[in-house]
Amino acid sequence: MSAEQQSFIPCCGKIVQVLRDGYWDRTEVIQLKDGTQRVRKVSKGAETAGPWGVSTLRSEIQYLRSLDENAAKYFPTLLTAWDDGPSVGYEAEYVQDAVTASDLAQSASLDQVQADIFQERLAHVVYEVLHIPVALQRQSLSEHILHVIDAVLTQLSQQREFAPLIEASTLIINDKQLAGPRTAMTRLAQHKTAVQSVNGNPQVKLHGDCFLENILISPPSTDPDWPRQVILVDPVSVAGMFQGHPLFDLVKYESYATGELLALRSEKIQVDGFGVPSQCRYVYRVCEEEATIKPFHQIDWYSRFRTSYISRYGEIDMSAYSLLDAYFALVMSACTDGLQRRGRLLKGTLALNAAMNA
Repeated sequence: MSAEQQSFIPCCGKIVQVLRDGYWDRTEVIQLKDGTQRVRKVSKGAETAGPWGVSTLRSEIQYLRSLDENAAKYFPTLLTAWDDGPSVGYEAEYVQDAVTASDLAQSASLDQVQADIFQERLAHVVYEVLHIPVALQRQSLSEHILHVIDAVLTQLSQQREFAPLIEASTLIINDKQLAGPRTAMTRLAQHKTAVQSVNGNPQVKLHGDCFLENILISPPSTDPDWPRQVILVDPVSVAGMFQGHPLFDLVKYESYATGELLALRSEKIQVDGFGVPSQCRYVYRVCEEEATIKPFHQIDWYSRFRTSYISRYGEIDMSAYSLLDAYFALVMSACTDGLQRRGRLLKGTLALNAAMNA
């Protein structure tokens, strides 16, 4: 980043709308003196949750700068960026008259035919345009996953509430006997089936945080070409992943499209067992009956996207899928607290066992 970019001070502007007050950054629509609007995303500095916030935002800026001509059509234009000490951020084009796919899903605004059309358009953008082959410029995806999960488990095991679960050789979740997360990771590393499979070809440029909140489309209409365009925002995963196995984007997408990620975020989950750790018996359940979660079980938001993945890349390796699912859950357990942290830790434990047994 040049000296000019590093010393850049973001332009003043009136805050019109807060789009997202996230774990490690804040995204706003601002209006300039000439009446034009743009989106500003800026780190929270010392208030950032978890260890990856600022570095991931830096990676996001570099990602947007490096988009090829074809992929750039599906992202808002990057207008400027800065990295001045603790302040890291950027400003981008504001996409007028667009809504998030998450808003449409939660409001039950689409029927199944429209949801299928959306998934097919999205699949084209992600699998055919964005997923170009790359030569990895960092450690392999498996090395990254093992390192991050180990760091998370080590961090959380320092807390009395979580140590019994993390270090247990066996435990029970939802009346099933399972390996504790540390034990499951050790077995996975020894057998290496799931771990090595995520390094298989092809390795591609990922979105990294591909889920319904990060996808903009036009409101539903009778236009036969609806949606005319799908716009992707907020790329790069929380721990900085933006290239690797294409399965990475499918797993992240389905975590939200099934309603589970929203349930975790909004604490529409049932969790039990942390009050009596000596028993190592836990409960984890998504409250599908909740009003905000029901729409995801009335309209199928993921099957067409999954079918397109299989058409492009072949059958899904469920061991690798479950390992990535565990990675997402455990990474975010380090960035949350309370009920969310407990739920994500149990979710991660279930997924690690699924990876081990697939």
